[in-house]
Amino acid sequence: MKRAALVLVGLLAVPAGLAAQNKVDQRRAATPDGKVSIENQAGSVKVFGWEKAEVWVTGVLASDAELNLTGSDGRTRIEVQVEGNPMSAHSDLEVHVPAASRVEIESFQAEIAVSGVTGAVKAEAVNGSITQSGAAKEVNLQSVNGAVEAAKAAGRVHVEAVNGTVTVRDASGQLEASTVSGKLVVAGGSFDRASLESVSGGVHFDGNLSKQASLSVETVSGVAELVLTAGLGADFTISTFSGEIVNELGPAAVKKGRLTPQKELSFSTGAGGAQISVETLSGTIQIRKRP
Repeated sequence: MKRAALVLVGLLAVPAGLAAQNKVDQRRAATPDGKVSIENQAGSVKVFGWEKAEVWVTGVLASDAELNLTGSDGRTRIEVQVEGNPMSAHSDLEVHVPAASRVEIESFQAEIAVSGVTGAVKAEAVNGSITQSGAAKEVNLQSVNGAVEAAKAAGRVHVEAVNGTVTVRDASGQLEASTVSGKLVVAGGSFDRASLESVSGGVHFDGNLSKQASLSVETVSGVAELVLTAGLGADFTISTFSGEIVNELGPAAVKKGRLTPQKELSFSTGAGGAQISVETLSGTIQIRKRP
């Protein structure tokens, strides 16, 4: 009798929101390279690529939410529907999709993570971090308040944040990355074209460039640091209005005129080829030699 009473007390002690949550476990056949759309306004979304030709959704829904899983003609839609305010109903989803799927995720305040998807990945959040890992051929990640990270993407990569760090690791192909107040870091990988922009956050690039690649880096007040191999063949155009220029691969910078603090630097390494442009307003520019 005592044991039964303790179990009852334990159940009553569980917060109402947790006790009322509902588990979900649904599957649906899907084409190997179809489109999968996911919408969950609050909570978390984790997506995993696998070899099965089906979509499998598991997780826990808020008490006033239900899952709508539909599909036809190569399209699958997953939506958490909520009665009342969707921002107060946190639902956590884990979704397995065919690896070659085109995945699109929308959320207001959810943590988003995608791994193992080799098709296209697009994810948007207002408040929440976004991470992607795997050889996706196209990646588009955007968050207003939250960190964004892409790893091992190959093809076209677009990542941006307003208030948050942006990190790109071991990617390749064409890259566009930007942040307003967070730091922007590119570590590893090889690029044919890269465009990096930041306002008050710093930019750090430590990757490789193809022979005819183009790399453009722009900041307003953040430090721009490029770590490059000494044997790189490239043509450099560097300028800062009131910052400093540190160059380990070539000559020192010179002032544009006696009446202005602006500094400019143009030089080539090796036989030239890759085009590298770096511009800041008040930030320091550092061209470093990779050890």
